[in-house]
Amino acid sequence: MMKTLLISCLLLALLPPVASLICESCFSQGKYCRNATTEECDDSSDQSCLSVIGVGKLSLLGSRVVVKSCIDTELCEEDHSSVSISSALYLHSKSTCCNTDMCNSGPIEMPDTETREPNGLKCPSCINIFSDECESNKTVSCRNDEDQCFYLAGSMDFGGTRILGAIRGCATAGVCIGLQETDLGSLGFEIIQTECTDAIDEDATEDTVSPRG
Repeated sequence: MMKTLLISCLLLALLPPVASLICESCFSQGKYCRNATTEECDDSSDQSCLSVIGVGKLSLLGSRVVVKSCIDTELCEEDHSSVSISSALYLHSKSTCCNTDMCNSGPIEMPDTETREPNGLKCPSCINIFSDECESNKTVSCRNDEDQCFYLAGSMDFGGTRILGAIRGCATAGVCIGLQETDLGSLGFEIIQTECTDAIDEDATEDTVSPRG
């Protein structure tokens, strides 16, 4: 369960703190929002409606995830992002923005099928449940535009208990920016620590990476 929440956090990292604008809000598996609600955005700043769809191998989340919410307009860029935790666990996402009431309702266009080509870089790879530390002797090959090594540690309120977790892998630069701006307190997720460093050449040798980098 915590593995799923950590991966979800990477997708939700595109959501900074939230305007009297009304947006559709949801976090759902599949192509469509399930049990979507409306969200009144914070009117203290310029806001837009955000839609994000993620495609990949996402463990318990399945192959597709949709997120809709309010977002600070200055951070709302239409782009593609991706992360790779292992060869069998990765996420490719597409985000779009608009600025009229409920403009993000309805289905989201799926990202084009992406060929995941190794780019000659690598990063430490690990997932650790019940701890906010994540040491790793394993690496994952970065794909396409992924040129950052990320580390995310957090805790989740689950059944009245705080569960710790940590994760490492490759990411595009936009994911790292999103992680620094994310506030997931309303979802019960607290980010303890995030860190991004430049990815490593595949041919380089590296000692075990410590949990704090």
